Parts: sequence; C-alpha cells; structure tokens
Amino acid sequence: KDRRKVYELLISEGIDVPKHVYVERDKPDVTNIIEEFDEYVVINGVTINKPLVEKPVDAENHNIHIYYPISAGGGSKRLFRKVHDRSSEFYPHENELRKDGSYIYEEFVYTQGTDVKVYTVGPDYGHAEARKSPVVDGKVNRDSLGFEVRYPVILTHSEKDLARKIVTAFRQTVCGFDILRVK
Repeated sequence: KDRRKVYELLISEGIDVPKHVYVERDKPDVTNIIEEFDEYVVINGVTINKPLVEKPVDAENHNIHIYYPISAGGGSKRLFRKVHDRSSEFYPHENELRKDGSYIYEEFVYTQGTDVKVYTVGPDYGHAEARKSPVVDGKVNRDSLGFEVRYPVILTHSEKDLARKIVTAFRQTVCGFDILRVK
C-alpha cells in the first residue's frame, strides 16, 4: 500500500519511473526541506520542474494533484476516483503544495492525452486498453450503457517485456498497472 515501496521495487528491477523525491512527514526522524517557486520546487535538495505530480504515499489514496508553472497560467488539477462523469477538477488559484501528509513528488509525464491500462495473467498473457486521461479535461467518456469508453491496445514488444518484468517482480499471477506512452 506504500507507493515508496512500489517505486523502490520497480527501480531495483531496472524499470523506469519518473524523476521523483519523497516528503516523509510520517517518519518523525526525517527532516523535509521544501522550497516552492513559480516554475519548480526544491525538495530535500532535488529540483522538480512544474508541471509536477503530487501523489500520497498511501497507494489507496487517489487524491493526486498536478501543479502547473505560473508561466503557463499556474493552478492545479486534482485527480480523484471517478464520481459520475468526473475524474478531475482544475483549481486556477491553488498553487501551493499540501502541507500535511507524506507525498511523492515527480515530474509530469506527457502522454498525448491517453492512459494505457494493462491487465496480466501470469508473465505470458496481457490485455491492454486505452482511455482518455483524467488530466485532459476531467470528463469521463461513457458509452450508452454508462461504461467508461476504452479501446483495445496492442502492446509493443518492449511493453510486453515490461509487463513480464512487473508481474515477475511483484510475484503476482493477476496484475493490473498503467503504462505511460511517451514520444
């Protein structure tokens, strides 16, 4: 349930993750130094440029924020578990990082507006679907039956290898995860 452990396992297996840094308010012996600027933040000596993603370390908490640079208009987008036809909201005047809780701060990854969801059964079978990213406009596209619109995706050879590595690393027979396709 701790995203830090997930990242550490991915890194130990040679699986790429975005540049990131932790703010660990849940560890009393850790001192966090946070400096906020219009275009970037410096956390514990690590610079992360905006837009940046703020994820709670608790993997069950899906209240993820994205902060935009002032040069691009500023503000933040708040992602959350789908509620009816919404999955995010934009807050044009909310520019400051949260001051409570422990978070992972990472570089925002541009994905051309789609998320790829991969579902595996063992290391040799995988199914993938694409959906509109909640970052686009926060509106969930639904079909006439009310289901979220998703499209089948053919994974590349390297994505299949990545899926195999993830399933093996986590020792999961049935596993679901997201792949961010970047150019």
